[in-house]
Amino acid sequence: MITTKMLAEALERQLEGTPHFLVHAEVRPSGKAIVEVDNDQAITLSDLAVINKGLREVFGEAIDDLELEVNSPGMGRPFRVERQYRKHIGRLVEVLKTDSKLVRGQLVAFDANGISVRIEQPSKVKGRPAKLDQETTAIPFADIKSTQASVKFN
Repeated sequence: MITTKMLAEALERQLEGTPHFLVHAEVRPSGKAIVEVDNDQAITLSDLAVINKGLREVFGEAIDDLELEVNSPGMGRPFRVERQYRKHIGRLVEVLKTDSKLVRGQLVAFDANGISVRIEQPSKVKGRPAKLDQETTAIPFADIKSTQASVKFN
């Protein structure tokens, strides 16, 4: 039987030396294996298909006992690994803090203690776009419940 640890180790070996990185791997008791892989730029469907095929080669017939799902983390999904933060530096993010406050802004920096964000301030004039603060605000990881990429539609 394939375990989450076995799946994650196989993926790490397969992704080594590529621009891809493992975000999440899990084998659920229901018999479903979920794999999330991302790329520093953008991951394609053909990249995901190659990863799927590689897992099938590693595990052989044992993988047939599982419903294997290989995908990329979606836009509305919280960041799980450090590399996702690095990938999104300079982009808009939404940070849900542990006190339930939602902060939206541009991710400026990331380190082991937390993130720095230029917070987006809504315009006082209706119809005008929001502006980013000039100074950055540090948010320690202890105060963050989740962080995810944000999309702005004009």
